[in-house]
Amino acid sequence: MRRRGSLLSQLLIAFSVFAVVIGAAAVVGYIAVVHQHQTARRLTGHYTILQLADGDLSGAFTTAQLSVQSYSLTGERGFLLPLGAARVQYERRLATLERRTPRGLRGLVRDQARAGGAWFALVPRIMAVRPGTPAAKALLGRSAGLTQMFFAANVRMQVSLTARVRLLSSSGLRALSTGLAWSAAAVGVALLLVLAGSLSTLRTITRPLRGLTATVRRLTSGDHGARAVVTGSAEVREVARAVNTQADESDRLRQQEAESNRLRAMARAGGIRIREHLAADDVIHEAHAVLAEGIEADSIYLMLVHDGRAVPAAGHENAWLLADRLNMALPTGSLAALNELFARQASELIEDVAGPGGERLPRWMREELSEAGVRSHLVTPFGVGEQMLGFVIAHRLQARYPWTVAEVEAVESIAADIGRGLHHARLYEAENRLVEDLKSLDQAKSDFFATVSHELRAPLTSIEGYVEMLGDEEGGPVTAEQTTILEAVDCSAVQLRGLIDDVFTLSKLESGTSATVLRPVDMTQVIAEAAQEVQPSVAARGLDFTADCPAGGLMVEGDAGQLDRVLVNLLSNAVKFTPPHGKVQVTAAAENGSVVVQVLDTGIGIPAAEQDELFGRFFRASNVRDQSIPGTGLGLTIVHTIVAGHGGQVELKSQQDVGTVATVRLPLLTGAA
Repeated sequence: MRRRGSLLSQLLIAFSVFAVVIGAAAVVGYIAVVHQHQTARRLTGHYTILQLADGDLSGAFTTAQLSVQSYSLTGERGFLLPLGAARVQYERRLATLERRTPRGLRGLVRDQARAGGAWFALVPRIMAVRPGTPAAKALLGRSAGLTQMFFAANVRMQVSLTARVRLLSSSGLRALSTGLAWSAAAVGVALLLVLAGSLSTLRTITRPLRGLTATVRRLTSGDHGARAVVTGSAEVREVARAVNTQADESDRLRQQEAESNRLRAMARAGGIRIREHLAADDVIHEAHAVLAEGIEADSIYLMLVHDGRAVPAAGHENAWLLADRLNMALPTGSLAALNELFARQASELIEDVAGPGGERLPRWMREELSEAGVRSHLVTPFGVGEQMLGFVIAHRLQARYPWTVAEVEAVESIAADIGRGLHHARLYEAENRLVEDLKSLDQAKSDFFATVSHELRAPLTSIEGYVEMLGDEEGGPVTAEQTTILEAVDCSAVQLRGLIDDVFTLSKLESGTSATVLRPVDMTQVIAEAAQEVQPSVAARGLDFTADCPAGGLMVEGDAGQLDRVLVNLLSNAVKFTPPHGKVQVTAAAENGSVVVQVLDTGIGIPAAEQDELFGRFFRASNVRDQSIPGTGLGLTIVHTIVAGHGGQVELKSQQDVGTVATVRLPLLTGAA
C-alpha cells in the first residue's frame, strides 16, 4: 500500500507539476501576448498621432507657402489672408511634435523647425518688396530653397515614423514569439515529467502552440496575411485571438496609413490639375472630376453662390437629388452657417441624416435626402480670402461606410484649391475682357483718325487750290501785304497737310489696312533715295551731310515705300533739329544677322526726362516747343510702327544740346537673289 501510495503520490506530484507547469506556461504566454499587444497598440497609437501632427504641420506650411507665393506672383493681398491661420496651425503642430516626439526623432523635428522658422522669418521681407522685381525674385528663390529643405525634413520624419511603427509591430511579434517559445519549452518539460499524458498534451497544447509560433514567424517575416487557427485550450485560443487581433490591428494601421497617403497625394495632384485651367467652367468641371475620381461617394455636387443664391455648377446633370431646388435662394441662417464654416476652413459632416445629427439640416432637405436613401451628408465651402464662392456636397448611401478624417481633410484641401483656381480663372477672364475692350477702343480710335484724316483732305485741297489761285492773281491783283498773308496761309496748309498725312498713315498702319508689299529691298538704295529727298533742306540750312554705306547691297524683306518713309522721317528730323552749319550723318552696315542703320546729328537733342515718351503719339520735346519748330509729333510713332511691323527694332539716344543717334535694326535677308 505504501508503494501504491508512493506511486500514487509520485503520480499526483507529477500530475500536479504537469498541471502547474501547463498552467504557468499558458498564463505566461497569455500575459506576454496580452501585455505586448496592449503595449504595441498604445505605442503604435502614439506614433500615429505624431504622423497626423506632422502631416498637419506640412499642410499648414503648404498653405502658408502658397499664400505668400500667390501674393508675390500677383500682388493681390487677399492671398495673404490664410497666412495667419496657417502659421498658428503650424506652430501648434510643431509644439505637439516637439513635446511628444521621442528623443531619437527630435533632430528631424528641429530640421523642420529650422527650415520653417527661416521661411516664416523671410515672409515679411517678401511682403515688403514689390512683386516681380529682382529683389522679389531673389527672395522667392531663397524661399524655394527653404521650402525644399522643410519638405525634405518632413518626408524624412514621415519615413522615420513609418519605420518606427513597422519596427514596433515587428518587435511586438518577436517578443510574442519568444514568450510562446518559452511556453512551449515549459510544456516540453511537463511532457518529460508526465509521459503518460504526452498524446493528450500534443493534441491540446503543442500543436496549437506550434501553429501559433509558425504564424508569428510568418507575420514577422512580412507575411501580413498569416493568421493563427483558434483551437486547443482556452488559454491557447486566447493567445491565438490575441495574435490575430495584433495582426488585424497592424493591417488596419497599414491600410489607414496607405489610404491617408493616397488621399494626400490625390489632393496635391488634384490641386495642380485644378489650378492649371484659366477658364472658370474648366476649373469647376476639373474639380468635380478630381473629387469623383479620388473620393468614395455616391454623388458629388459643386454649387456656386451668387447674390445669396445657390447655383448648380457641376455634378447635377445626372441623378440630381434636389432637382426641385435648382438656383434656390439660400436662407439667411444657411448662408451664415456656410460663411462660418468657410471662415473656419471646416466642413459640416452628418453621418446619419435620419438620426439625431440630421436635425442640423433644414427639414425639407432632410426629408428629401432620406427619401433618396442618403445616409451621410458632407458640405465643404470654398472661396478665396474672406469671400465664399461656393460649396461642395458629397453623399453616401446607407450601404456605404462612414467618412474618415483623412477623407474629409482631402475634400477640404481640394476645396481650397477650387477657391484659388476659380479666383485666378475669374481674374484671368476679367483681364481678357479688359484687353478686348481696350483693343476695341484702340480700333475705334484708329478708325476715327482715319475718318477724320479722310474728311479733312477735301476742304484742305480746296484751301490749297484757292490759295494758289489767289497767288497767281487769278482773282485779281494781289498786294505785297496780301502776298504775305497768302504765304502764311499756305505754310499753315502745308503743316496741316503733313499732320493729316501722318495721322492717316499711322491709322492705316495700326489698323492693318495699309497695303504692305514684302519683297527683297536694298537698304543702301533706300538710304540713297531718302538722302536725295532731304538734300534741298540740307543745302538750305548749310549742313555737313554724309552717307556711309557699303558697296555691296544690304538686303531686307520689306515694303520699299514704308522703309523709305522711315529713313525720310529720321533724316528730316535730323535736318530740322540741327542748327545751321551742323552735321548730319547716316550709316549702314551688316551686324550679327541684322542690317543696322544709324542717323546721327549734332542738333538740339532731347531732354533726358522726356526720352521715355519719344515714341508716343503727338509727343514733342519741350525744347522743340520753346523754339517753335514746326512738326506733328507723329514721325517717330510712324517709324516705330513700321520698323516693328518689319520685325525690327528702333532706339534713340540723345543728349540735350549735343545731338541724337537714331538706330534701326532690321533682319538681314540672306540669299535674296
